[in-house]
Amino acid sequence: MTREEVLARCTRFFGHPPKTARERLIEIAESTAPEERPDRYGGGELLESFEREIAQLLGKEDAVFMPSGTMAQQIALRVHCDRRNRRAAALHPQSHLIVSENDGLSRLHGLSPVPIGDRNRLFTLDDLKAVREPLGALLVELPERNIGGALRSWDDLKALCAWARERGIALHMDGARLWESQTFYGRDIAELAAPFDTVYVSFYKILNALSGAALAGEKSVIEEARGWQ
Repeated sequence: MTREEVLARCTRFFGHPPKTARERLIEIAESTAPEERPDRYGGGELLESFEREIAQLLGKEDAVFMPSGTMAQQIALRVHCDRRNRRAAALHPQSHLIVSENDGLSRLHGLSPVPIGDRNRLFTLDDLKAVREPLGALLVELPERNIGGALRSWDDLKALCAWARERGIALHMDGARLWESQTFYGRDIAELAAPFDTVYVSFYKILNALSGAALAGEKSVIEEARGWQ
């Protein structure tokens, strides 16, 4: 029996139940207003109003829609490191950029990923202080998916970000599952995003869109990100 046949027999699901391409496309068609027009090369009221909504939700000046988180995050780290003339970006050893992107950060952008801490736990401020390379950016994932969705305390998160900011290190959030973290912290989305220069969010994870992501941050950073896109 194929995976699709097994799923077709299921009546209860953890998360969103699978649907056919036809079912998903019908849902999309039915959710649009008759007068709405598609974007054209990233322009158009439908997309631009959505980007403004995301920027407002995250408490940032601007946001840009991108096809994938892989694109959004590599671009964010590239922009941050270029601006600081530093090629090293610190991140968890099990970050998506290390384990699932075929070394794209190095091969496409010439950046050096610096894994910090133990691969089976959250990295700490002491782990960050032990890094000897001059860092251009620090990536923090909320929650850290590959170690069971772990989250550090709000005080620990703020201390981590404050230490990095004092040293001119850009702060980027991998917020692919930021929506799930809000319940743990009991704070609104904008407050969670506030310590970070840029935030990436996903729309197909948890929210069940077909695909897509957004990168939000300072207007000049997002404009530069649009160029890379």
